[in-house]
Amino acid sequence: MVLHERWFVDESKFPVQWGTWSSANSLIPVAVAVGITVAATLIYRARGRHHVVPGPIHLGMPWENYVRLLTWVPLVIGVHMGVTLLVSGVSRQLFIPNLVLPVNLLGGLLGMIEIAIALSFIYGALTRPAAAVLAFIWLVGFIVFGPLRLIEHAEILGISFFLYVTTRGPLAFDMALDRLNKPLASLVPSAVPVLRVSLGIALCVVAFTEKIWNIPMGLAFLADHNFNFFPYIGMPQIDDTKFLLIAGTIELLVGLMLVAGTYVRLVILITLIPFNLSLPFLGWRELVGHLPTYGILALLLLWGDERPGEEGALVRALLGKHA
Repeated sequence: MVLHERWFVDESKFPVQWGTWSSANSLIPVAVAVGITVAATLIYRARGRHHVVPGPIHLGMPWENYVRLLTWVPLVIGVHMGVTLLVSGVSRQLFIPNLVLPVNLLGGLLGMIEIAIALSFIYGALTRPAAAVLAFIWLVGFIVFGPLRLIEHAEILGISFFLYVTTRGPLAFDMALDRLNKPLASLVPSAVPVLRVSLGIALCVVAFTEKIWNIPMGLAFLADHNFNFFPYIGMPQIDDTKFLLIAGTIELLVGLMLVAGTYVRLVILITLIPFNLSLPFLGWRELVGHLPTYGILALLLLWGDERPGEEGALVRALLGKHA
């Protein structure tokens, strides 16, 4: 259950229960998630980082075609982030539904800036300056709404860095201004790792703040949205509290695996099932809020250093080295 309960309940009634950090309900999920991550990482590296799930190259895609495919990645990331920003701006919210902007000059300015950044990303116009402004308003939100709610969405900072480095890629107005469309060659190798780690951090934080350390919030959410399927498959002993702890453990595990860069494609394929299962029940708010994450997951499914010892495919794609 990789979703944000805050978007669907009155979060003011459910502060994070920091005092539960030393309880069994906290320590056991952490031990399980960390233990599996460490074991999987050791196995992954001992096997020479061999992927369980094959990438495009292993499925028969020619190297040149793979590199060309990756040239479209910034477009995908930019449009996904742009749509979320556009909806957020016109809805008077900062990035996500629970960060409601005040009805004053600051709220109006932040909403207007979101819309401007959205159009910049969608059209590919002045993408690098817009990416820098995105990071700036994330920091403004850090101050206005408190650090916790923004760290829960650290992937937005990752997207800001990614688009600042890569620009928006093909079919962009920036292509008319050659200098603005050039990726920052020295930072391109770091673009995807930063994106991957930022999403992993966000998932780890949410696992604690909305599940493991905030069982009351999860129970309130499940009271209106009964996603606990265990009783229906013959396991009635898994009540809603245990379901939330299992969900939090899985979310923490996914986040740690992404941060470690271990079996990334396998983790994403497994994650996509619960990630998408909630969409028919939670509707547009769930879809639009998670569009940037969908873009990142799509990139991580494709991306990999398919030729050890050579420049990575994304580096070659963005720098125009298709051969």
